[in-house]
Amino acid sequence: MLEEVSLSRRIAAYLIVLVGYIFYCYNFNLVDYIRPYLVSDYRFTLNQTANFSIAANIGITVGALGWAGFVVWAGLRRAIFAIAALIGGIAVLQALSDDFSVWFGLRGLMAAALGGYYVVATGLVVALFPPAMRGKLIALNSAMYPLSNMLLGALGGALGDANWHVLVWLGAVPLLVAPLALALVPADRAPPPIERTEVSREVLVGGWRAMMSRRWRWLTIGCVVLSGIDFSAYQLFASFTTLYMKQELQFDAAQVGATVATLAAGSLGGGFFWAWLSDRFGRRSAAGGYLLAAACVVLFLFGGLSGRGVGVAAFFFGVGLSCTTAWGVWFAELFPDRLRPYGAALFHAGHVIAMGAPLFFAVANPRIGLQWTMATAALIYLAGMALWLALPETLGRNSGVEE
Repeated sequence: MLEEVSLSRRIAAYLIVLVGYIFYCYNFNLVDYIRPYLVSDYRFTLNQTANFSIAANIGITVGALGWAGFVVWAGLRRAIFAIAALIGGIAVLQALSDDFSVWFGLRGLMAAALGGYYVVATGLVVALFPPAMRGKLIALNSAMYPLSNMLLGALGGALGDANWHVLVWLGAVPLLVAPLALALVPADRAPPPIERTEVSREVLVGGWRAMMSRRWRWLTIGCVVLSGIDFSAYQLFASFTTLYMKQELQFDAAQVGATVATLAAGSLGGGFFWAWLSDRFGRRSAAGGYLLAAACVVLFLFGGLSGRGVGVAAFFFGVGLSCTTAWGVWFAELFPDRLRPYGAALFHAGHVIAMGAPLFFAVANPRIGLQWTMATAALIYLAGMALWLALPETLGRNSGVEE
């Protein structure tokens, strides 16, 4: 596909899919922003709004795994069209309803569609751009996550309390992206014939059966566990930082807000740094981010830092955390062409493992306290670094993966 498409066409395709990526992130973050309005205007309880996270975890896992097969069957262009249209359509249905049961179901469906958009956006970068550019482009994709939060904040502030419903309607923008993507994304070329060897028969089966075959099983499980480590550590530390700052450090709202913004700034800038590093020195070089994240967890919790020091620790935690920018391309590159959509889908498969993090917190917090429970994230990050380094390199002469 790469050799057959002009650079201008590739850039145009990437940019329209990037616009969709902004609203992929926007729809993912929407509930967190409008939660107060769901409680006050729709009369949802806080527990009900918390249950949206359960729907999202299940939906995004099922969606990421399920859409991979559709991408292989339909091709990237048609898959991007279908997923973007589905995201926009679900957003419209959300905007038309104020019933909790409907919203719960729609949030699960939305998450399933969002998991698919990650697969196709990553697959497009791998299909259309050379390896030395992929990490940077995936980093730009990842930057849309904090930017979508900024977009929500800016629009929410401008619209005011009375017009918050407009934010829900804006989630339907992918309906406009879908036909443009269909026009701009190049058609997939037919895959080359496969030599009939014992090994290639395994690959020819395709799908998840091939991913769990003897040849690819270690890589598949390794990627899922690594992804689960990331989501679990994040939930145990980052998800409770505001609570820790309020209860343990006695920060006021301004200090908490500034620290959270600082963490996001570190994540935004760090994503580009790790992308450059992984494109230049290999995908495994970004594993150093986990060492940085683990050190910052310890400093944040036990460093006896002042308000400014806590902000510095949060900033560099964000930098370290963003090392996973390297994964979107790496997980795809670990597998041959016909399995790469499945490889990209493994990023979200870790949500299955991460469902255990809240249960661990519920058991550990009463026994060892909030501080030490959060500190277990440092150990999890170190375990993640070890696993990351145990998996093969895919870039340059040190690559251990044959395609």
